Amino acid sequence: LSSPARCRSPPTVVGASELPPRPPTMLLVILALGGTSALRPEEKLVEKLAELVGQDHSLHAPVISLKRALVSPAESADATPVVFMHGMGDAGPNPGMQSLARSVSEMYPQKYSIAVSVADGLASILEPMDRQLLEFAKAVRADPKLAKGFDAVGLSQGNLLVRAYIERINDPPVRRFVSICGPHAGIGTCPANPVYQLICPIWKLDKYGAGIAFSDYWKGVTDRTDYLAHNGFLPDINNERPGIKNQTYVDNMLKLEKYALVQAVWDTMLVPRETSQFGFWPWGAEYGGIVPMEKSEGYKSDWIGLRTLDETGRLKKLEFVGDHLQFTSEWWSANILPIFA
Repeated sequence: LSSPARCRSPPTVVGASELPPRPPTMLLVILALGGTSALRPEEKLVEKLAELVGQDHSLHAPVISLKRALVSPAESADATPVVFMHGMGDAGPNPGMQSLARSVSEMYPQKYSIAVSVADGLASILEPMDRQLLEFAKAVRADPKLAKGFDAVGLSQGNLLVRAYIERINDPPVRRFVSICGPHAGIGTCPANPVYQLICPIWKLDKYGAGIAFSDYWKGVTDRTDYLAHNGFLPDINNERPGIKNQTYVDNMLKLEKYALVQAVWDTMLVPRETSQFGFWPWGAEYGGIVPMEKSEGYKSDWIGLRTLDETGRLKKLEFVGDHLQFTSEWWSANILPIFA
């Protein structure tokens, strides 16, 4: 068999004028609810979604509290800023995200840290990932304190935005990337969660084309051909398409100094939970035995540089005991904050 062709893509320049029109998600909402009416059912659904997003703290980052300064400025000379990107249903200004960013500056007073306000709340659900990526890149480039590069922490869905930014753009560059509960290999079923249960009827109308974020990392493991042909986001950033691989994605990932993949032992939001460390069910076997990252085709063939990062000691797997994103202040202080020293 011949080796897949390698291509290089030029850096993407993002400006406000490049943001595409918002997708016709509401049209699908109307269809899902049985057609138009004078009651404007799409507005009722958005109102209900907004209510659930505000109430469902399982989607939100936990509030972290450091009891004392653990590192003095003299012991930590690195001043690389840290950017936090929230997950689906969360928002940069929310208490949990703000506490995570604040914990970095409390531990390392010389560091600048920020939880970006990108695709907050409902936008994180209703906007496709490519649009959210452009907004993330725009926010990063608008902050002069990030101009020389930054470390990044992603939570849940936010990890796909950070990784897509690294692969496709990476200007300014990401130095270290901490991924917490990210669906890197996709999600194989609609989670048993109030927000998901409300949007899943929309998603099921056109699983890869519903115009919502979840469609962009859904992986129907029973039909690989359909996934590769119709999912426009995840197969691209995972370099899964047969016959051609984007070498720029590999090159940019290999610029990382550290890449930490964190899994929640009891994660009920990511199915399968091993997706947070690039594990997934084998093709054709939904709910089958997990193929771990190291035995996956993408790792063995180094499609995005995971094997090289691992072999050079830059890839690290971590876990915490708890459900999706529900780590403790103690775990955060002991396992994540030292990465930024």
